[in-house]
Amino acid sequence: MTSRRLIRIKVLQLLYSYIKNDNISQAEIERDLLKSMEKSTDLLFQIFLLLTDIRQKAFRKIDIARNRHFASESDLHPNTRFIDNPVFSIIENNKKYRNYLHNHPLSWNDAPEVANHIFNEIQESQNYQLYMHRSNVTFEDHKQLIIKIFVDIITQNELFFQTLEDKSIFWNDDYELVFGMVYKSLKNIKEDTTEEDNFFHAVYNTEEDTDFAKTLLRKTILDYDENIKTIDKFTYNWEIERISDMDKLIMAAAISELKHFPSIPVKVTLDEFIEISKSYSSLKSSAFINGILDKVVTLLKDTDQLNKSGRGLME
Repeated sequence: MTSRRLIRIKVLQLLYSYIKNDNISQAEIERDLLKSMEKSTDLLFQIFLLLTDIRQKAFRKIDIARNRHFASESDLHPNTRFIDNPVFSIIENNKKYRNYLHNHPLSWNDAPEVANHIFNEIQESQNYQLYMHRSNVTFEDHKQLIIKIFVDIITQNELFFQTLEDKSIFWNDDYELVFGMVYKSLKNIKEDTTEEDNFFHAVYNTEEDTDFAKTLLRKTILDYDENIKTIDKFTYNWEIERISDMDKLIMAAAISELKHFPSIPVKVTLDEFIEISKSYSSLKSSAFINGILDKVVTLLKDTDQLNKSGRGLME
């Protein structure tokens, strides 16, 4: 998923609430849109915080074993390779990471069982066992273990997802995009990464994506009645009232994007909204929406309402 597709999804969801609730103002849904986008970045750092919490769980487990009254030899001289993994330290000491946590109330303190549960899974995994008992490890070995923990264990853990759902309703659609950004961020970490280096892959291009989100939301609201009339011209065998509200919103938002974003190719707009319809509307909606929007594009071209700047943007 691209960041722009996620923005389109968020815009559509808020527009749906707007047309269904007369008590919601445009200013309120704009505020909720920006809050929802900020929450996507919160999710990225929430995941990195979980990684460092897992290390702390491992450290505490070793510390408790060392202080047992009848500690064994392995308790007194444990294998500390996992808690000494330098990738954890690079994350924990990074200034952007620390500043973000300082300014945003992110925590796993209300769900300590998540880190415990995941660490137990890690210990049972083959990757962990090979890593812990290898004679020598490189920095790449350290990093690959953390990546495999994230990809193979964390993103497959039901308790992890259940807890995130309880933490924020804004994250339900963010997982695919944010998981990709976490993976890219981990790949960015190098052995010589310093606390000043920003290895975190941004979920959004803040200024450009925020402007895109607000403009798409505003233009779809302003153009809505006009866009519905345009759609009505091509629904020969349908009364407009019979078309689902989400289908109408998807088409109305697509038309506004076609008209008001000269740098976005026609094909990109059509493909994005048709793909969204496959997940957020009925089974037959994508074909229906595709057919209507193809006719709308022809109309917009004929009436000089499709102003695209650059080669290939009209295709």
